[in-house]
Amino acid sequence: MSETIQRQHYHHFYPVQTRWQDTDAQGHIAGAMVYAFFDSALQAYLIERAELDPQDGEVVGFVVSSSCDFFASAVFPETLEVGLRVSRLAGSSVEYAVALFKADEAQACAAGRLVQVFVERATGNPASLPKRLQEALQALQQA
Repeated sequence: MSETIQRQHYHHFYPVQTRWQDTDAQGHIAGAMVYAFFDSALQAYLIERAELDPQDGEVVGFVVSSSCDFFASAVFPETLEVGLRVSRLAGSSVEYAVALFKADEAQACAAGRLVQVFVERATGNPASLPKRLQEALQALQQA
């Protein structure tokens, strides 16, 4: 990603409190944890806003592609925020723009994308998105 990722491009944020165990050998938040922060923010949004039931719901979402670029280090102890936005919504697939920000900083310290495909749990076939899920995703798209 060559452009600077700014907080103003995101309107939904999920807070993350770092833990000592999130750090790598150099004392920075490990890259794998950044992906975990992105996933937790996305799942929390879908559970809270779309009433998605990841354990027993008829529709389940799978992340099929992801990438991340890192611009600045985050450390423990720090409060971070994950910004969420929908870049593309097409049929049963959704592409999210995600970014990790230090509290009150305008520029992201990491930014990436996740592609999620929703399928019917019983068949594994691409799913028609339930109305509540579609509305929640459209709200992120308009942000």
